[in-house]
Amino acid sequence: MLPPAMWFTRASATALVLAIAAAWPAAQSAITTLVPGTVTIAITGTATDPLDPEAWMYRFAERLGEDLRLRVAWKVVPFDKSWELAGKDVVDVVATNLASFPDRVSAGGTFSVPFLYEQRALRIRASEKARYRTIADFTGRKVGAVTGMAAHRDLLKRAPAGVQIVATATFPELYDQFAKGQLDAVAQAEYFTLDGRVIPSYGPDLALIDHHDLNPGQREESVFVVRDKSTGLLAAVNGFVARTPFPLHMTR
Repeated sequence: MLPPAMWFTRASATALVLAIAAAWPAAQSAITTLVPGTVTIAITGTATDPLDPEAWMYRFAERLGEDLRLRVAWKVVPFDKSWELAGKDVVDVVATNLASFPDRVSAGGTFSVPFLYEQRALRIRASEKARYRTIADFTGRKVGAVTGMAAHRDLLKRAPAGVQIVATATFPELYDQFAKGQLDAVAQAEYFTLDGRVIPSYGPDLALIDHHDLNPGQREESVFVVRDKSTGLLAAVNGFVARTPFPLHMTR
């Protein structure tokens, strides 16, 4: 027979395990979503190329669903105005790699803590690097961007007269036009981890030029938007971001 001290130890351990098991469903039930047991997430697409920011975002959102231990319902949406979808009760989480600009704050949705930051830049062909240095060198030429993105607003603000701005709804359309020679440059970003490492987003045949902050002196940070009515979800998303460095393929 075990001594009384051992009975106490085993009984205490059993009670602790049962308490944890009981607490986990309670913690999960503290998160309410549009569809019980499911988190609905807005993304711009399901790219898989490790150099494509859309792929980074998709994988990060997948991992978020796993972390929440909820089923994921995907909603593929255009980027423009996607930040409004949480507040309009269309999705629980917006994961479209959007920057937390003040004019993207919308009723019913709240920004998460940031998971990466960006600088504005122009994508050109590496063979033309000696020809172009800044946006001023594209007078009489076509430069593209995705409608509503920071790159688009940057072009509208900085491009001198004579630069032809072409806006598309998606990145695949934009890059297809660039690949076909219909655009001379693409306005996009150089991406950085929160600790300052560059996240590679292009191969040796391409180059980025004209690096600058959209708003001088202000770091442009990307966030999720979380539906306010999805109680407990914002804290869970912020906890996930704190534990999970972005992007997943560069995790040390």
